[in-house]
Amino acid sequence: MKKVILILILIHSLFSFSQNENLNQIYMDWENPKNFEKFNLKKVTVFSKDVKKNGKIKKDSLLLAKYEFDKNNFIIKGINHHSIIMLHGGESQLKFYNFKNQYFSDSLIEKKENKEIPKVTKDKIVNNSFVELYKYDNLKRLISDKKYSEENEYDLSKKDTTAHYRSVSYPKITEYKYDSKNRVIKEYFTRDSSEYHINSYKDKKITSSKSCYYCEEKYLQQEWKYDENKLLEWTTYTHKKEKHTKKNYFYDENKNLVKQIDSTGWYLGKPSLSSIKEIRFDDNIKIEILTKFNDGSYFKNETRKFDNNQLVYEFLEAEYTEYNVETTYTYSESSIKKTTNRFKNGITVEEHLFNKKGLLIEQKTYLNAILIEYKKYYYE
Repeated sequence: MKKVILILILIHSLFSFSQNENLNQIYMDWENPKNFEKFNLKKVTVFSKDVKKNGKIKKDSLLLAKYEFDKNNFIIKGINHHSIIMLHGGESQLKFYNFKNQYFSDSLIEKKENKEIPKVTKDKIVNNSFVELYKYDNLKRLISDKKYSEENEYDLSKKDTTAHYRSVSYPKITEYKYDSKNRVIKEYFTRDSSEYHINSYKDKKITSSKSCYYCEEKYLQQEWKYDENKLLEWTTYTHKKEKHTKKNYFYDENKNLVKQIDSTGWYLGKPSLSSIKEIRFDDNIKIEILTKFNDGSYFKNETRKFDNNQLVYEFLEAEYTEYNVETTYTYSESSIKKTTNRFKNGITVEEHLFNKKGLLIEQKTYLNAILIEYKKYYYE
Protein backbone atom coordinates (compact mmCIF):
# COMPACT_ATOMS: atom_id res chain seq x y z
CA MET A 1 0.00 0.00 0.00
CA LYS A 2 2.91 2.34 0.74
CA LYS A 3 4.18 2.08 -2.85
CA VAL A 4 0.69 2.69 -4.24
CA ILE A 5 0.32 5.82 -2.12
CA LEU A 6 3.72 7.14 -3.19
CA ILE A 7 2.85 6.60 -6.86
CA LEU A 8 -0.42 8.46 -6.33
CA ILE A 9 1.47 11.32 -4.69
CA LEU A 10 3.66 11.59 -7.77
CA ILE A 11 0.68 11.54 -10.16
CA HIS A 12 -1.06 14.15 -8.05
CA SER A 13 2.03 16.33 -7.75
CA LEU A 14 2.82 16.30 -11.47
CA PHE A 15 -0.69 17.50 -12.24
CA SER A 16 -0.70 20.11 -9.49
CA PHE A 17 2.61 21.68 -10.56
CA SER A 18 1.17 22.40 -13.99
CA GLN A 19 -2.02 23.90 -12.57
CA ASN A 20 -0.93 26.01 -9.63
CA GLU A 21 1.66 28.81 -9.57
CA ASN A 22 1.98 28.49 -5.79
CA LEU A 23 3.18 24.90 -6.17
CA ASN A 24 5.66 26.01 -8.82
CA GLN A 25 6.89 28.58 -6.32
CA ILE A 26 7.89 25.80 -3.91
CA TYR A 27 10.22 24.29 -6.46
CA MET A 28 11.56 27.51 -7.90
CA ASP A 29 12.87 27.38 -11.45
CA TRP A 30 16.61 27.54 -10.89
CA GLU A 31 17.20 27.18 -14.63
CA ASN A 32 15.97 30.77 -14.98
CA PRO A 33 18.65 33.49 -14.53
CA LYS A 34 16.01 35.95 -13.26
CA ASN A 35 15.60 33.95 -10.06
CA PHE A 36 19.35 33.96 -9.40
CA GLU A 37 19.43 37.73 -9.94
CA LYS A 38 16.31 38.32 -7.84
CA PHE A 39 17.90 36.67 -4.78
CA ASN A 40 21.52 37.62 -5.64
CA LEU A 41 22.66 34.00 -5.75
CA LYS A 42 25.38 32.07 -7.56
CA LYS A 43 24.70 28.48 -6.50
CA VAL A 44 21.79 26.32 -5.30
CA THR A 45 22.07 22.71 -4.13
CA VAL A 46 19.45 20.20 -3.04
CA PHE A 47 20.21 17.16 -0.87
CA SER A 48 18.02 14.23 0.13
CA LYS A 49 18.80 12.54 3.43
CA ASP A 50 17.97 8.87 3.91
CA VAL A 51 15.23 8.16 6.41
CA LYS A 52 15.03 4.99 8.53
CA LYS A 53 11.84 2.95 8.81
CA ASN A 54 11.15 4.54 12.20
CA GLY A 55 11.25 8.02 10.66
CA LYS A 56 14.68 9.04 11.97
CA ILE A 57 17.05 10.81 9.57
CA LYS A 58 20.35 9.16 8.73
CA LYS A 59 23.56 11.18 8.64
CA ASP A 60 24.45 10.42 5.03
CA SER A 61 22.84 12.37 2.18
CA LEU A 62 22.45 12.32 -1.61
CA LEU A 63 22.99 15.27 -3.92
CA LEU A 64 19.76 15.57 -5.94
CA ALA A 65 20.43 18.77 -7.85
CA LYS A 66 23.01 21.53 -8.26
CA TYR A 67 22.58 24.81 -10.15
CA GLU A 68 25.50 27.20 -10.75
CA PHE A 69 24.97 30.62 -12.35
CA ASP A 70 27.73 32.28 -14.38
CA LYS A 71 26.35 35.82 -14.62
CA ASN A 72 29.10 37.18 -16.88
CA ASN A 73 28.38 34.60 -19.59
CA PHE A 74 24.73 33.96 -18.70
CA ILE A 75 25.22 30.23 -18.31
CA ILE A 76 23.50 27.96 -15.80
CA LYS A 77 25.01 24.51 -15.41
CA GLY A 78 24.82 21.69 -12.93
CA ILE A 79 23.32 18.32 -12.06
CA ASN A 80 19.71 17.17 -11.97
CA HIS A 81 17.73 13.95 -12.21
CA HIS A 82 14.62 12.20 -13.50
CA SER A 83 12.47 10.01 -11.26
CA ILE A 84 11.71 6.61 -12.77
CA ILE A 85 8.64 5.01 -11.17
CA MET A 86 8.51 1.20 -11.21
CA LEU A 87 4.86 0.09 -11.21
CA HIS A 88 5.36 -3.68 -10.92
CA GLY A 89 7.01 -4.19 -7.57
CA GLY A 90 10.39 -2.66 -8.35
CA GLU A 91 11.95 0.18 -6.39
CA SER A 92 11.77 3.70 -7.80
CA GLN A 93 15.01 4.98 -9.30
CA LEU A 94 16.73 8.30 -9.90
CA LYS A 95 18.47 8.86 -13.23
CA PHE A 96 21.05 11.67 -13.03
CA TYR A 97 22.33 13.91 -15.82
CA ASN A 98 24.53 16.99 -16.27
CA PHE A 99 23.07 20.08 -17.90
CA LYS A 100 24.32 23.37 -19.35
CA ASN A 101 22.02 26.21 -20.45
CA GLN A 102 23.05 29.27 -22.46
CA TYR A 103 20.92 32.44 -22.24
CA PHE A 104 20.71 35.88 -23.79
CA SER A 105 21.37 38.74 -21.37
CA ASP A 106 17.63 39.28 -20.96
CA SER A 107 17.13 35.67 -19.80
CA LEU A 108 15.84 34.23 -23.06
CA ILE A 109 17.07 30.66 -23.37
CA GLU A 110 19.34 30.07 -26.37
CA LYS A 111 20.57 26.52 -25.85
CA LYS A 112 19.95 23.70 -23.39
CA GLU A 113 22.00 20.53 -23.25
CA ASN A 114 21.41 17.60 -20.91
CA LYS A 115 24.16 14.99 -20.81
CA GLU A 116 23.84 11.53 -19.32
CA ILE A 117 26.72 10.14 -17.32
CA PRO A 118 29.23 8.79 -19.91
CA LYS A 119 29.41 5.04 -20.46
CA VAL A 120 33.08 4.11 -20.22
CA THR A 121 34.61 0.76 -21.10
CA LYS A 122 38.16 -0.35 -21.79
CA ASP A 123 38.07 0.62 -25.47
CA LYS A 124 35.11 2.95 -25.78
CA ILE A 125 33.45 6.09 -24.36
CA VAL A 126 29.81 6.88 -25.21
CA ASN A 127 28.20 10.24 -24.45
CA ASN A 128 24.43 10.63 -24.86
CA SER A 129 22.83 14.06 -24.68
CA PHE A 130 19.60 15.89 -25.45
CA VAL A 131 19.93 19.32 -27.07
CA GLU A 132 17.42 22.17 -27.44
CA LEU A 133 18.10 25.25 -29.59
CA TYR A 134 15.89 28.39 -29.56
CA LYS A 135 15.50 31.35 -31.95
CA TYR A 136 13.69 34.69 -31.45
CA ASP A 137 12.56 37.61 -33.59
CA ASN A 138 13.39 41.29 -32.96
CA LEU A 139 10.41 41.49 -30.56
CA LYS A 140 11.97 38.71 -28.45
CA ARG A 141 9.21 36.32 -29.43
CA LEU A 142 10.13 32.67 -29.76
CA ILE A 143 9.88 31.82 -33.45
CA SER A 144 11.39 28.32 -33.51
CA ASP A 145 12.98 25.61 -31.43
CA LYS A 146 14.91 22.53 -32.44
CA LYS A 147 15.23 19.46 -30.23
CA TYR A 148 17.24 16.31 -30.82
CA SER A 149 19.15 13.48 -29.21
CA GLU A 150 22.86 13.25 -29.92
CA GLU A 151 25.27 10.39 -29.38
CA ASN A 152 29.05 10.69 -29.48
CA GLU A 153 31.08 7.50 -29.43
CA TYR A 154 34.87 7.49 -29.14
CA ASP A 155 36.79 4.30 -29.93
CA LEU A 156 40.03 4.07 -28.00
CA SER A 157 43.37 2.37 -28.32
CA LYS A 158 46.12 2.20 -25.73
CA LYS A 159 47.70 5.35 -27.11
CA ASP A 160 44.94 7.52 -28.59
CA THR A 161 41.41 7.90 -29.95
CA THR A 162 41.01 5.91 -33.15
CA ALA A 163 37.56 7.05 -34.30
CA HIS A 164 34.69 9.40 -33.42
CA TYR A 165 31.10 8.47 -34.33
CA ARG A 166 28.49 11.21 -34.00
CA SER A 167 24.78 10.75 -34.66
CA VAL A 168 21.87 13.20 -34.44
CA SER A 169 18.50 11.48 -34.21
CA TYR A 170 15.62 13.04 -36.20
CA PRO A 171 15.57 16.66 -34.97
CA LYS A 172 12.11 17.97 -34.09
CA ILE A 173 11.61 21.56 -35.28
CA THR A 174 8.71 23.69 -34.07
CA GLU A 175 7.91 27.11 -35.56
CA TYR A 176 5.53 29.71 -34.13
CA LYS A 177 3.39 32.41 -35.73
CA TYR A 178 1.86 35.39 -33.88
CA ASP A 179 -0.98 37.88 -34.40
CA SER A 180 -0.79 41.67 -34.07
CA LYS A 181 -1.30 41.36 -30.28
CA ASN A 182 1.72 39.06 -29.90
CA ARG A 183 -0.50 36.05 -29.24
CA VAL A 184 0.65 32.75 -30.70
CA ILE A 185 -1.88 31.62 -33.30
CA LYS A 186 -0.17 28.77 -35.15
CA GLU A 187 2.48 26.16 -34.45
CA TYR A 188 4.15 24.18 -37.24
CA PHE A 189 6.10 20.96 -36.78
CA THR A 190 8.84 19.27 -38.84
CA ARG A 191 10.81 16.08 -38.17
CA ASP A 192 14.12 16.45 -40.00
CA SER A 193 16.67 13.89 -41.22
CA SER A 194 18.96 12.00 -38.91
CA GLU A 195 22.66 12.67 -39.39
CA TYR A 196 25.64 10.33 -39.07
CA HIS A 197 29.27 11.46 -39.03
CA ILE A 198 32.40 9.32 -38.79
CA ASN A 199 35.85 10.74 -38.19
CA SER A 200 38.45 8.00 -38.54
CA TYR A 201 41.71 9.33 -37.13
CA LYS A 202 43.59 6.20 -38.09
CA ASP A 203 42.59 6.42 -41.77
CA LYS A 204 42.39 10.24 -41.76
CA LYS A 205 38.95 10.00 -43.31
CA ILE A 206 35.69 11.86 -42.57
CA THR A 207 32.33 10.58 -43.85
CA SER A 208 28.77 11.86 -43.39
CA SER A 209 25.33 10.56 -44.28
CA LYS A 210 21.64 11.20 -43.64
CA SER A 211 18.59 9.06 -43.06
CA CYS A 212 14.99 10.13 -43.58
CA TYR A 213 13.02 7.02 -42.68
CA TYR A 214 11.03 8.80 -39.92
CA CYS A 215 10.99 12.29 -41.45
CA GLU A 216 7.81 14.35 -41.42
CA GLU A 217 7.26 17.32 -43.70
CA LYS A 218 6.25 20.62 -42.14
CA TYR A 219 2.61 20.65 -41.06
CA LEU A 220 0.26 22.69 -38.86
CA GLN A 221 0.35 21.03 -35.44
CA GLN A 222 -1.55 23.51 -33.22
CA GLU A 223 -3.83 26.47 -33.81
CA TRP A 224 -5.30 29.09 -31.44
CA LYS A 225 -8.28 31.33 -32.22
CA TYR A 226 -9.16 34.48 -30.28
CA ASP A 227 -11.61 37.35 -30.25
CA GLU A 228 -10.35 40.80 -29.29
CA ASN A 229 -9.39 39.74 -25.77
CA LYS A 230 -9.94 36.04 -25.12
CA LEU A 231 -8.91 32.62 -26.31
CA LEU A 232 -11.93 30.90 -27.91
CA GLU A 233 -10.59 27.73 -29.46
CA TRP A 234 -7.46 25.57 -29.42
CA THR A 235 -6.98 22.74 -31.93
CA THR A 236 -4.23 20.19 -32.51
CA TYR A 237 -3.66 18.27 -35.76
CA THR A 238 -1.90 15.11 -36.89
CA HIS A 239 0.70 15.00 -39.65
CA LYS A 240 -2.14 13.78 -41.92
CA LYS A 241 -3.95 17.12 -41.36
CA GLU A 242 -6.60 15.41 -39.22
CA LYS A 243 -7.93 17.05 -36.08
CA HIS A 244 -6.41 15.41 -33.02
CA THR A 245 -7.95 17.33 -30.13
CA LYS A 246 -9.99 20.49 -29.73
CA LYS A 247 -10.82 22.77 -26.80
CA ASN A 248 -13.51 25.44 -26.73
CA TYR A 249 -13.59 28.19 -24.09
CA PHE A 250 -16.66 30.09 -22.83
CA TYR A 251 -16.76 33.26 -20.69
CA ASP A 252 -19.23 35.28 -18.61
CA GLU A 253 -19.99 38.99 -18.91
CA ASN A 254 -16.94 39.77 -16.75
CA LYS A 255 -14.65 37.88 -19.16
CA ASN A 256 -14.11 35.09 -16.64
CA LEU A 257 -13.64 31.60 -18.07
CA VAL A 258 -16.69 29.60 -16.96
CA LYS A 259 -16.59 26.49 -19.17
CA GLN A 260 -14.06 24.51 -21.17
CA ILE A 261 -15.11 21.64 -23.44
CA ASP A 262 -12.46 19.20 -24.67
CA SER A 263 -13.02 16.78 -27.51
CA THR A 264 -10.87 14.31 -29.40
CA GLY A 265 -11.03 12.48 -32.68
CA TRP A 266 -7.78 10.57 -32.32
CA TYR A 267 -8.78 7.33 -30.64
CA LEU A 268 -12.08 6.43 -32.28
CA GLY A 269 -11.62 8.00 -35.70
CA LYS A 270 -14.44 10.48 -35.11
CA PRO A 271 -14.98 13.40 -32.70
CA SER A 272 -15.91 12.39 -29.16
CA LEU A 273 -16.30 14.29 -25.91
CA SER A 274 -13.19 14.06 -23.75
CA SER A 275 -13.90 16.32 -20.75
CA ILE A 276 -15.88 19.32 -19.51
CA LYS A 277 -14.58 21.84 -17.01
CA GLU A 278 -17.08 24.16 -15.31
CA ILE A 279 -15.99 27.12 -13.21
CA ARG A 280 -18.06 28.98 -10.61
CA PHE A 281 -17.23 32.26 -8.87
CA ASP A 282 -18.40 33.56 -5.48
CA ASP A 283 -16.58 36.74 -4.44
CA ASN A 284 -12.95 35.65 -3.94
CA ILE A 285 -13.76 31.94 -4.20
CA LYS A 286 -13.39 30.02 -7.45
CA ILE A 287 -14.46 26.39 -7.84
CA GLU A 288 -13.44 24.22 -10.81
CA ILE A 289 -15.21 20.93 -11.56
CA LEU A 290 -13.65 18.74 -14.26
CA THR A 291 -15.51 15.69 -15.57
CA LYS A 292 -13.63 13.26 -17.83
CA PHE A 293 -15.28 10.87 -20.29
CA ASN A 294 -12.25 8.95 -21.58
CA ASP A 295 -12.11 5.34 -20.42
CA GLY A 296 -8.37 5.61 -19.86
CA SER A 297 -8.55 8.57 -17.45
CA TYR A 298 -7.11 7.74 -14.02
CA PHE A 299 -9.19 10.37 -12.21
CA LYS A 300 -12.76 10.59 -13.52
CA ASN A 301 -13.87 13.72 -11.65
CA GLU A 302 -11.70 16.51 -10.23
CA THR A 303 -12.81 19.37 -8.00
CA ARG A 304 -10.61 22.33 -7.05
CA LYS A 305 -11.28 25.31 -4.82
CA PHE A 306 -9.30 28.56 -5.01
CA ASP A 307 -9.36 31.37 -2.45
CA ASN A 308 -7.91 34.65 -3.80
CA ASN A 309 -6.33 32.63 -6.64
CA GLN A 310 -4.62 30.26 -4.19
CA LEU A 311 -5.45 26.58 -4.48
CA VAL A 312 -6.78 25.49 -1.07
CA TYR A 313 -8.61 22.21 -1.77
CA GLU A 314 -8.62 19.35 -4.30
CA PHE A 315 -10.65 16.20 -4.60
CA LEU A 316 -9.60 13.71 -7.29
CA GLU A 317 -12.07 10.88 -7.78
CA ALA A 318 -10.71 7.63 -9.23
CA GLU A 319 -12.60 4.66 -10.60
CA TYR A 320 -12.02 2.83 -7.31
CA THR A 321 -12.65 4.83 -4.14
CA GLU A 322 -9.49 3.57 -2.39
CA TYR A 323 -7.47 5.55 -4.94
CA ASN A 324 -9.34 8.84 -4.41
CA VAL A 325 -7.11 11.73 -3.37
CA GLU A 326 -8.31 14.58 -1.14
CA THR A 327 -5.81 17.40 -0.63
CA THR A 328 -5.77 20.57 1.43
CA TYR A 329 -3.19 23.36 1.28
CA THR A 330 -2.27 25.80 4.02
CA TYR A 331 -0.17 28.91 3.38
CA SER A 332 2.35 31.12 5.07
CA GLU A 333 1.96 34.46 3.31
CA SER A 334 2.20 33.50 -0.40
CA SER A 335 4.07 30.21 0.15
CA ILE A 336 2.52 26.80 0.72
CA LYS A 337 3.38 25.72 4.24
CA LYS A 338 1.67 22.33 4.33
CA THR A 339 0.07 19.94 1.84
CA THR A 340 -2.11 17.16 3.25
CA ASN A 341 -3.19 14.21 1.07
CA ARG A 342 -5.91 11.90 2.40
CA PHE A 343 -6.47 8.40 1.06
CA LYS A 344 -8.71 5.56 2.17
CA ASN A 345 -5.89 3.84 4.05
CA GLY A 346 -3.53 6.66 4.89
CA ILE A 347 -2.56 10.31 5.13
CA THR A 348 0.55 11.95 3.70
CA VAL A 349 1.70 15.39 4.80
CA GLU A 350 4.29 17.50 3.02
CA GLU A 351 5.73 20.35 5.06
CA HIS A 352 7.78 23.25 3.69
CA LEU A 353 10.02 25.57 5.66
CA PHE A 354 11.16 28.89 4.14
CA ASN A 355 13.85 31.38 5.18
CA LYS A 356 13.33 35.13 5.61
CA LYS A 357 13.87 35.72 1.88
CA GLY A 358 11.06 33.32 1.02
CA LEU A 359 13.37 30.58 -0.23
CA LEU A 360 12.56 26.94 0.49
CA ILE A 361 15.14 25.45 2.88
CA GLU A 362 13.50 22.22 4.09
CA GLN A 363 10.91 19.79 2.78
CA LYS A 364 9.57 16.88 4.82
CA THR A 365 7.12 14.20 3.72
CA TYR A 366 5.23 12.06 6.26
CA LEU A 367 3.20 8.90 5.70
CA ASN A 368 0.77 8.21 8.55
CA ALA A 369 2.78 10.57 10.80
CA ILE A 370 6.11 8.82 10.06
CA LEU A 371 8.79 10.77 8.18
CA ILE A 372 9.60 9.04 4.88
CA GLU A 373 11.45 11.76 2.91
CA TYR A 374 13.61 14.74 3.82
CA LYS A 375 15.18 17.32 1.49
CA LYS A 376 17.49 20.21 2.35
CA TYR A 377 18.15 23.28 0.16
CA TYR A 378 21.33 25.40 0.33
CA TYR A 379 21.98 28.82 -1.26
CA GLU A 380 25.25 30.67 -1.93
